[in-house]
Amino acid sequence: MRVVVAGIVHESSTYATEVTGRTGEESFAVFTGEALVEEFQDTATCAGGYIDACRRGGARLVPALHARAEPAGAVSPRAFEALCSRLLARIGDGPPADALLLDLHGAGVIAPDRSLDAELLRRVRNLVGRRPVLAVTMDLHANPPAEVFDLADVVAGFQEYPHVDMAERARRAADVALAALRGEAAPVTRHLRLPMLLPPSPTDAGAARELRDLARAMEDRPGVLACTVFHGFPYADTAHAGVGVVTVTDADAALADDVNRELAAWLWAERSRFLGRPTSVEEAVGAATPGAGRPLVIADAADNPGGGGCGDGTHLLAALLDTDVPACFATLHDPGAVAAAVRAGVGATVDVTLGGRHGERCGKPLPVRATVRALTDGRIVQQSVRRGKKASYGPCARLTAGSVDIVVASERLQVFDPEILLLHGIQPERHAIVAVKSAHHYRSGFAAVSDRLIAADAPGLTSRDVRTFPHRPPVDGFWPLDPHRGFPADAQARHHR
Repeated sequence: MRVVVAGIVHESSTYATEVTGRTGEESFAVFTGEALVEEFQDTATCAGGYIDACRRGGARLVPALHARAEPAGAVSPRAFEALCSRLLARIGDGPPADALLLDLHGAGVIAPDRSLDAELLRRVRNLVGRRPVLAVTMDLHANPPAEVFDLADVVAGFQEYPHVDMAERARRAADVALAALRGEAAPVTRHLRLPMLLPPSPTDAGAARELRDLARAMEDRPGVLACTVFHGFPYADTAHAGVGVVTVTDADAALADDVNRELAAWLWAERSRFLGRPTSVEEAVGAATPGAGRPLVIADAADNPGGGGCGDGTHLLAALLDTDVPACFATLHDPGAVAAAVRAGVGATVDVTLGGRHGERCGKPLPVRATVRALTDGRIVQQSVRRGKKASYGPCARLTAGSVDIVVASERLQVFDPEILLLHGIQPERHAIVAVKSAHHYRSGFAAVSDRLIAADAPGLTSRDVRTFPHRPPVDGFWPLDPHRGFPADAQARHHR
């Protein structure tokens, strides 16, 4: 079995496009051929899961091209065309594939509002035809158009947020594809979309955990090969935004429909539990109890680079600087401040203005006098989400201003775990407050540091209150933007190949 592994991965915020511009080709990390295998094997990523499944399943692995950029504004058409052309050339180089395993996000947007994922799948199908089995993994926060489920034979999304199950879900998608090749399964994929927007909701607690467990229980039913509830990505103002339920069965469309309807009915009935009340920055900082033994870990959720946030929002940092509570903060995206620290050198005192360079949502720039404690290259190996995968924050500086240690970074990147703090000699457990640029992924990486975890909300490109963002039709009529929106009684799962 000749199995091609490839992907173009991007989570695109149309609101970020308006602030930071479109995402260009230079923003993508691209790996081809054996370099793809070397980069991703033995990592908790989708590509890593695909590689593992091919090896375990006795398939001949053909690594084509994998491109990924950090979440940001919509991808420029030129960048998409360049990357897509390279990917298609790699797929078409050699004998025909028996199967293709694609790593996609599901909320990729080609500027201004086309689905990157649907467009890529359409071109792949045009190249290879209908014969090869095409399996796709997607993020829990995907906004997949209906066309995706006509083009792909198997679609499996993450069930966990934090996304600690990337490799596991990729293995499931690959196993179904390989079973289809061996004649052991005939996958049928069905999709049901709900007119609702959900704020980012971690699956380790509350209603989101119950929904996750329900989807897992569905996969234990005879004949169900994969089941995913896509929470959707509310920061993409496109016609594809919203919640979707997707079930893959073994030649049983009626069973897939029943599973989708059952999950959709539960989610609609419990929808109000997903809203909650956002915690303000002031409330979060005020919850700290110095001397309690374990720190309070606060996520700067409204400025999460992992959702397209600018990474230089100052609302939470300003609140920390206004207190005398021992705190550490990682990371503030400010290449200029890093350069100033490098020029001054370790041990020097510098006067710098930090962050706040992308409009009112990001807060005001903060003038501080700080001591340069450390300078690093910002390179780490992730230990929770995407475990084993290398990452770089670019050149970084540790600055101490008052009672706050601040890691300032040259690259905009979410904080998943304590590694970037440790790289700068910061022991998080020694602080009363540990603040990180993240929404919920930090919950996995910092669980060993403390069981006191809070996501703070403020103005920002990834504010939890999705009602504060403008939306165009048809999404502007979705719940909770329209609190009176009723469950669509005639909602039926479309028939897909």
